[in-house]
Amino acid sequence: MSTLHHCNQAKELEVEFDEIEKNETRTLWVVLLTALMMVIEIAAGYYTGSMALLADGYHMFSHAGALSISFLVYRLAKSGTLKKKLTFGTGKILPLGGYTSALGLAAIALWMAYESAQRFFNPVAIEFNEAILVAIVGLLVNLASFALLGSHGHDHHDHEHNHDHDHHHHVHDHNHQSAVLHVLADALTSAAAIVALLAGKYFGLIWLDPVIGIAGSLVILKWAYSLCKVTAKELLDYHPSEINTATVHAKLKDAGIKLIDLHAWRSGPSNLICQIIVETQVSKDTAFYKNLLGTSAKGLHLVVEQRSVQQV
Repeated sequence: MSTLHHCNQAKELEVEFDEIEKNETRTLWVVLLTALMMVIEIAAGYYTGSMALLADGYHMFSHAGALSISFLVYRLAKSGTLKKKLTFGTGKILPLGGYTSALGLAAIALWMAYESAQRFFNPVAIEFNEAILVAIVGLLVNLASFALLGSHGHDHHDHEHNHDHDHHHHVHDHNHQSAVLHVLADALTSAAAIVALLAGKYFGLIWLDPVIGIAGSLVILKWAYSLCKVTAKELLDYHPSEINTATVHAKLKDAGIKLIDLHAWRSGPSNLICQIIVETQVSKDTAFYKNLLGTSAKGLHLVVEQRSVQQV
């Protein structure tokens, strides 16, 4: 004989839309700000002859596209049609958006490195005063965008190290983290453009422009790799460390229960799915296994199959 306990918590597995809608609104405003500054910087880049400013403008163009994807992901995550079609809800759309943006971020960084190398061998005359003014405005817009997105995206640098260990009450919104990364990358390139333009105007160090561009591209590549790694883990159902198989096995053994199989994975922000097969003489209820797992994840979808020892 075997019994199946299904802890049906579909509502708990839904995306936490209060927080998601806040991120969606912030992202929309950042898209609009980025698009406006993009037009200004590209126009100013052609007018002043500043390749640094022009590169930053086209860089912002690519980020405007990536941020638009982030906004679209939030809209899709709330889709009632998708919720019905996806077994465990729309939670994984968020890391999918983050992963896509990470790839775009890496492509942007490689493009920046290529353009910087081109400028190193083919310097052009620059209208420094106008270019510096526009670059400063661009940096201010990026800082305003970062403030709009919210400071809770600050942990993206080391997120790959503590993704499974951070506060379980915090929403794992990788889509938001990707938007923050794009804004920070914009700020970095704007700041680099300002430094390069000032160095070129006052010290004649034209070569500093491409050098800073290459250094910035390497930093952005590191950010992209970090985000790509952590979102890929979630998309590929990487076993979350909130649930330690060895610890669960030991606790079950102490309770006279043999663990046959255990599968656990993350399904969107703060949600975990867990399937367990055990052998036991005395059937336990779902609450017993939930407590045994020892996770404080807000959304835990648990399925337990209990087999009698006599069956084996």
